[in-house]
Amino acid sequence: MNESNKLPQAISHKKLSFLLLNAQKDKFTSSDESDQNNKLQDELLTELDNWESTTKSLLKKISGRNEKYLQDKSSNSLMALGAMEVYLNMALQALQGFRKGS
Repeated sequence: MNESNKLPQAISHKKLSFLLLNAQKDKFTSSDESDQNNKLQDELLTELDNWESTTKSLLKKISGRNEKYLQDKSSNSLMALGAMEVYLNMALQALQGFRKGS
């Protein structure tokens, strides 16, 4: 009962906005929300694992270039394939960096 006596009768919009911006986040989120976040995080990590294995498989195929299949390609096409190989390797390194930070 004494707590209700300490509450102000009115508060300005400016002061309310200030209080909302500086308020601490609620540490006790609902379990449903937490479960949903965990599920979404697990789905993302699974998709990243799938992407990683697919990308590694593709890189093995690119690295083992079979001249017979590439002989009719232009030099620009071969350079584009090489650039794609480089970017995929950089993306894999970025994924490893992401996992180290988790």
